[in-house]
Amino acid sequence: MNQLDKNIAVNLKRIRKSKNMSLDMLAERTGVSKSMLGQIERGESNPTVATIAKIVTGIRISFEELIYPRKESVLIIDNEKLPLYKFEEGAYQVRSVFPYDRHREFEVYEVRVEPGGSCGCFLEDGADCEYIIVIQGTLTLETQEGTYEVAASHAIKLDASNAHGYHNYGNQRLILNIFTA
Repeated sequence: MNQLDKNIAVNLKRIRKSKNMSLDMLAERTGVSKSMLGQIERGESNPTVATIAKIVTGIRISFEELIYPRKESVLIIDNEKLPLYKFEEGAYQVRSVFPYDRHREFEVYEVRVEPGGSCGCFLEDGADCEYIIVIQGTLTLETQEGTYEVAASHAIKLDASNAHGYHNYGNQRLILNIFTA
């Protein structure tokens, strides 16, 4: 099941329950069969655009409310449980803590570089600026303009369109939080 199908499944069930509707009532209002609605809520069906249109019209919600993830008022993320975005055994690992979202104009990554390890620029084209906060260790940042040493509890703003790399010449793991805009 892809992310869009998951969003639709979770949102449809949540919205139906918030309106105190049974699947029978939802089927009656939307013109979509009870069995199809059940499959959609369980993530067992990939609904067509026509089916989605019937649902949003029938229960009077926006298309976006059905397909986008619900915004939580508080969201706690365990970085250790996030999948690795980029990885090189024994050198570095990158996790996307807050990936691209059309409602947010930034992304947040956690980068861990092992002692003696290096990580090249891993971001896709499109980011204009990186804001880097060194959480642990000392970052050696190499850019076209020069080399910079950035200690823990310090931050740096970087033009992300230029080639650059992150290096850990220290003896402890380097941990960075990188915000892109």
